[in-house]
Amino acid sequence: MNGIKIMEDFLQNTRAIDLTLTLEEGMPKWPTQPPFSAVTYEALEWGFDSYHRGISMCEHTGTHIDAACHFVPGTDSIEKLPLTQIMGRGVKIDAVGTEPRASLELDKVLEFEKEHGEIKQGDIVFFHFGWDYKYALKPDGQAFLKDWPGIAPEVGEYLLGKKVKAVGCDALALDADGTDYPNHAILLGNEINIIENAANLGELPPFFSCVGLPLKIKDGSGSPLRLVAFIDKQ
Repeated sequence: MNGIKIMEDFLQNTRAIDLTLTLEEGMPKWPTQPPFSAVTYEALEWGFDSYHRGISMCEHTGTHIDAACHFVPGTDSIEKLPLTQIMGRGVKIDAVGTEPRASLELDKVLEFEKEHGEIKQGDIVFFHFGWDYKYALKPDGQAFLKDWPGIAPEVGEYLLGKKVKAVGCDALALDADGTDYPNHAILLGNEINIIENAANLGELPPFFSCVGLPLKIKDGSGSPLRLVAFIDKQ
């Protein structure tokens, strides 16, 4: 089938859901990272021909993807990521019942597979902890910035064995608050990217189509990610 026709049919028969947080001043951030800021340099009301701003932010601002070099020395930076790395089948595992600072255990993933179907090679797996609801409690975002849950190292090892392409969540980090971030070493050290601060995961079914495109930043440790899910129209 013609590639253009495939895309036309796909867009006609699916609904897009934005999984991306809005980049804005005052948004919650990792404590040691710089804030998002935007400075207007020209504006129409100032008599200029156009409006534009200069922006400054960390590579891990908002919804973002970690490159392997973020935690593992000598590994690839973000511009070397394959273009189709965050394209494919998405998997959403409901982890809303996970307690603050706790780690979701492997039995929950196995229960998901028993009920919904097997996680496969090349999948992009997301854990919905419900932390995106806490993000909405702005302006200070303090509820989002502490005590978040994560996944146990056994889960990371299991997904590594499944040969997924990426693992994501709606919390500040994939590893729970207070841990030494074991899954960052397990996954990033094996070319499985990590996606954090995803939005609207609660709107998704267990399986969906997923597309995410990072900025092509030379030597980047990561990048903000425009992340989109596609589900069948009802």
